[in-house]
Amino acid sequence: MKKLVLSVLVLGSALGATPALAQATGSVDVTGSVAARCLAVSPISGNITLGELAKTDGTVDPSFAGNTGGLTRNFTVKCNGSNPKISVDAKPLINAAATNVPAGYTNTVHYTATLVATGAKGGTTPVADQSLTTGATSAQVGDRLAATSNNITLTIGSGLTADPAAILDAGTYAGKVEVTIAPTA
Repeated sequence: MKKLVLSVLVLGSALGATPALAQATGSVDVTGSVAARCLAVSPISGNITLGELAKTDGTVDPSFAGNTGGLTRNFTVKCNGSNPKISVDAKPLINAAATNVPAGYTNTVHYTATLVATGAKGGTTPVADQSLTTGATSAQVGDRLAATSNNITLTIGSGLTADPAAILDAGTYAGKVEVTIAPTA
């Protein structure tokens, strides 16, 4: 038994004599990313009601004086890119029921759609598109979008016809404006 106690004591002192294990250290990198994106706080939609399109002589009223509710709509868009691209594409107003329009008359009214973006530094970037031309007109904002409500404004104006003397055919005219706000990738 003495031998066993002595062996345990020797073993115990040998274990106590070993140095403590050294500490292990290091670092772990943590990364993430944010994709460039734009989000309309509320949908870019609605109506602009131009009302009576013709003056008393039947030709187009370039100021759209018969409008109800105004010619401008505002939208709030949030973009996290530093230089978003704004695009506007005006589609003409067409009286689709008027299919056989004789010379001197028209079933198409053109206009200009102007999109204005407010920048974070206070400036504005306008881009205008005439429905006479095909395809969108675009511009870079040159700044971040202002982080405020109603930072995008769309205005309709400058009504015209291909032939300035053409009389508008009676009926309902419909068109649309396509708006795109894209982040810088």
